Amino acid sequence: MVNQLNPTIRSYVNENVSKRCERIEEVCRQFDMSEEIIKALACSAGALYQLPRITLIYNKKLENYMKHLYRVPGTSKYVQKKYVRIGEGSIMYSIGHHRFIEMARAAGAVYKINEGTGGTVLISLDIFDDYMEQFREEQRPMKNPLWTQGKE
Repeated sequence: MVNQLNPTIRSYVNENVSKRCERIEEVCRQFDMSEEIIKALACSAGALYQLPRITLIYNKKLENYMKHLYRVPGTSKYVQKKYVRIGEGSIMYSIGHHRFIEMARAAGAVYKINEGTGGTVLISLDIFDDYMEQFREEQRPMKNPLWTQGKE
Protein backbone atom coordinates (compact mmCIF):
# COMPACT_ATOMS: atom_id res chain seq x y z
CA MET A 1 0.00 0.00 0.00
CA VAL A 2 1.38 3.37 -1.00
CA ASN A 3 0.84 6.34 1.28
CA GLN A 4 -0.31 9.41 -0.58
CA LEU A 5 0.29 12.90 0.67
CA ASN A 6 -2.57 15.27 1.17
CA PRO A 7 -2.61 17.76 -1.79
CA THR A 8 -1.83 20.64 0.55
CA ILE A 9 1.22 18.85 1.96
CA ARG A 10 2.36 17.74 -1.50
CA SER A 11 2.64 21.34 -2.62
CA TYR A 12 4.98 22.10 0.29
CA VAL A 13 7.17 19.13 -0.60
CA ASN A 14 7.40 20.36 -4.21
CA GLU A 15 7.84 23.94 -2.94
CA ASN A 16 5.01 25.29 -5.09
CA VAL A 17 3.73 27.38 -2.19
CA SER A 18 5.36 30.69 -1.40
CA LYS A 19 6.65 30.91 2.15
CA ARG A 20 5.33 33.61 4.46
CA CYS A 21 8.45 33.68 6.60
CA GLU A 22 12.02 32.80 5.71
CA ARG A 23 15.23 32.47 7.65
CA ILE A 24 17.48 35.48 7.49
CA GLU A 25 20.18 33.50 5.64
CA GLU A 26 17.76 32.75 2.78
CA VAL A 27 16.73 36.40 2.52
CA CYS A 28 20.40 37.46 2.45
CA ARG A 29 21.02 35.12 -0.48
CA GLN A 30 17.86 36.27 -2.25
CA PHE A 31 18.70 39.99 -2.08
CA ASP A 32 22.51 39.57 -2.13
CA MET A 33 22.88 41.77 0.94
CA SER A 34 24.67 41.37 4.24
CA GLU A 35 22.86 40.10 7.31
CA GLU A 36 23.20 43.46 9.11
CA ILE A 37 21.52 45.37 6.26
CA ILE A 38 18.68 42.83 5.98
CA LYS A 39 18.13 42.97 9.75
CA ALA A 40 17.99 46.78 9.66
CA LEU A 41 15.52 46.80 6.73
CA ALA A 42 13.35 44.09 8.29
CA CYS A 43 13.35 45.87 11.66
CA SER A 44 12.29 49.13 9.97
CA ALA A 45 9.53 47.28 8.12
CA GLY A 46 8.34 45.49 11.26
CA ALA A 47 9.08 42.16 9.56
CA LEU A 48 11.77 40.84 11.93
CA TYR A 49 10.81 37.97 14.23
CA GLN A 50 13.53 36.94 16.68
CA LEU A 51 12.91 33.45 18.05
CA PRO A 52 15.18 31.79 20.63
CA ARG A 53 17.40 30.07 18.04
CA ILE A 54 16.47 31.51 14.65
CA THR A 55 15.60 34.83 13.09
CA LEU A 56 12.66 34.90 10.68
CA ILE A 57 11.67 37.58 8.19
CA TYR A 58 8.02 38.03 7.19
CA ASN A 59 8.26 38.28 3.38
CA LYS A 60 5.16 40.34 2.65
CA LYS A 61 6.02 43.11 5.11
CA LEU A 62 9.61 43.31 3.86
CA GLU A 63 8.52 43.38 0.21
CA ASN A 64 5.98 46.14 0.90
CA TYR A 65 8.69 48.16 2.63
CA MET A 66 11.14 47.57 -0.23
CA LYS A 67 8.60 47.83 -3.07
CA HIS A 68 10.21 50.86 -4.68
CA LEU A 69 13.77 49.51 -4.46
CA TYR A 70 15.48 48.45 -7.66
CA ARG A 71 18.68 46.46 -7.93
CA VAL A 72 21.27 48.01 -10.23
CA PRO A 73 22.38 45.29 -12.68
CA GLY A 74 25.94 44.09 -12.22
CA THR A 75 26.23 45.43 -8.68
CA SER A 76 24.79 44.66 -5.27
CA LYS A 77 23.40 48.20 -4.90
CA TYR A 78 19.74 49.03 -4.53
CA VAL A 79 18.23 52.38 -5.46
CA GLN A 80 14.76 53.68 -4.78
CA LYS A 81 12.67 54.13 -7.91
CA LYS A 82 10.47 57.19 -8.11
CA TYR A 83 9.10 56.59 -11.61
CA VAL A 84 8.10 53.42 -13.45
CA ARG A 85 6.82 52.56 -16.89
CA ILE A 86 3.25 51.38 -17.34
CA GLY A 87 4.16 47.68 -17.57
CA GLU A 88 6.24 47.75 -14.38
CA GLY A 89 3.56 49.67 -12.50
CA SER A 90 0.76 47.34 -13.49
CA ILE A 91 2.84 44.38 -12.29
CA MET A 92 3.81 46.12 -9.03
CA TYR A 93 0.21 46.92 -8.12
CA SER A 94 -1.37 43.80 -9.70
CA ILE A 95 -3.65 45.94 -11.84
CA GLY A 96 -4.30 45.57 -15.57
CA HIS A 97 -2.53 47.94 -17.98
CA HIS A 98 -5.62 49.92 -18.96
CA ARG A 99 -6.88 50.28 -15.39
CA PHE A 100 -3.40 51.34 -14.25
CA ILE A 101 -3.22 54.02 -16.97
CA GLU A 102 -6.71 55.31 -16.06
CA MET A 103 -5.86 55.50 -12.37
CA ALA A 104 -2.48 57.15 -13.01
CA ARG A 105 -4.15 59.79 -15.17
CA ALA A 106 -6.81 60.40 -12.53
CA ALA A 107 -4.06 60.76 -9.92
CA GLY A 108 -2.11 63.20 -12.09
CA ALA A 109 0.94 60.96 -11.87
CA VAL A 110 1.65 60.64 -15.62
CA TYR A 111 4.77 62.18 -17.12
CA LYS A 112 5.23 62.06 -20.91
CA ILE A 113 8.70 62.46 -22.33
CA ASN A 114 8.49 62.96 -26.08
CA GLU A 115 11.60 62.39 -28.13
CA GLY A 116 10.78 62.66 -31.81
CA THR A 117 8.27 60.05 -32.92
CA GLY A 118 8.73 57.68 -29.96
CA GLY A 119 7.93 58.76 -26.45
CA THR A 120 8.26 57.46 -22.94
CA VAL A 121 5.49 57.50 -20.36
CA LEU A 122 6.51 57.43 -16.71
CA ILE A 123 4.31 57.19 -13.62
CA SER A 124 5.29 58.81 -10.32
CA LEU A 125 5.00 56.18 -7.58
CA ASP A 126 4.70 58.74 -4.76
CA ILE A 127 1.71 60.48 -6.34
CA PHE A 128 0.11 57.16 -7.31
CA ASP A 129 0.52 55.77 -3.76
CA ASP A 130 -1.19 58.84 -2.30
CA TYR A 131 -4.04 58.42 -4.79
CA MET A 132 -4.42 54.73 -3.92
CA GLU A 133 -4.91 55.53 -0.22
CA GLN A 134 -8.38 56.94 -0.94
CA PHE A 135 -9.56 53.45 -1.89
CA ARG A 136 -8.53 51.89 1.42
CA GLU A 137 -11.41 50.46 3.43
CA GLU A 138 -11.73 51.17 7.11
CA GLN A 139 -11.08 48.43 9.63
CA ARG A 140 -14.20 46.56 10.76
CA PRO A 141 -14.56 44.48 13.91
CA MET A 142 -15.05 40.76 13.47
CA LYS A 143 -18.50 39.29 14.13
CA ASN A 144 -17.05 36.52 16.28
CA PRO A 145 -13.67 37.59 17.66
CA LEU A 146 -11.09 34.85 17.99
CA TRP A 147 -9.69 36.29 21.19
CA THR A 148 -11.26 38.60 23.73
CA GLN A 149 -9.33 40.30 26.45
CA GLY A 150 -10.26 39.29 29.98
CA LYS A 151 -11.90 35.94 29.10
CA GLU A 152 -10.06 32.79 29.99
